[in-house]
Amino acid sequence: MEKSIENIWEEGFLKSDALVAPKINKLYSKKSIHIIDKIKRMMKVNNYIILAFAVVNIVLYAALGTPIAGIFIFFLLLGVCLISIKQLKDMKNLDTNLNNYEYIKSFNIWIKTAISNNIKVMRFFYPLIFLAALMPIVKALKAEEVINDAILNSGFHLIYGIPTFGWIIALVIAVLMYIFGGKIYKWDLNLVYGRVFKKLDELLFDLETLRS
Repeated sequence: MEKSIENIWEEGFLKSDALVAPKINKLYSKKSIHIIDKIKRMMKVNNYIILAFAVVNIVLYAALGTPIAGIFIFFLLLGVCLISIKQLKDMKNLDTNLNNYEYIKSFNIWIKTAISNNIKVMRFFYPLIFLAALMPIVKALKAEEVINDAILNSGFHLIYGIPTFGWIIALVIAVLMYIFGGKIYKWDLNLVYGRVFKKLDELLFDLETLRS
């Protein structure tokens, strides 16, 4: 009886003495290494960009007359980088003795865990950096005599020379950023890593399909 295509494929892939199995394993091993190395490189480059942005912010906010806000944002961004660096170090703890499928699976779990932990941090990061970014605007409003006089003579209740309703609006936006911080972070993450994460999911799906 002639063998079906499914039987030929099953024998070719599963038998240890078949030539096609090592070739397929080698192919997916190369794809795995390429994807993982790319994610590592992207994380490192992202850290460099954040650090550079943090330094530029100190100079920028000092020029705007709000150096404290610049320093505050610098340490917020530095904290994000330190978390990412720690995660890169934790990645090295993955068992390299696992086969290709098991390693990719453990790597994917590590990615999901890292994202889950980052969401908890970023929910605070977004509202804090938003409030700090408002300080130059507050200073500019107070420094502009015409605008400042108009605010003072407006009859509104003021806090630090700014109408109270302005602070309330800013606080509401900050609270919304905290509530939707997870979604904002996922959008931001997808913008940078979306394609490579999709390739990782596709690779894992292919490996699971072959094993089944």
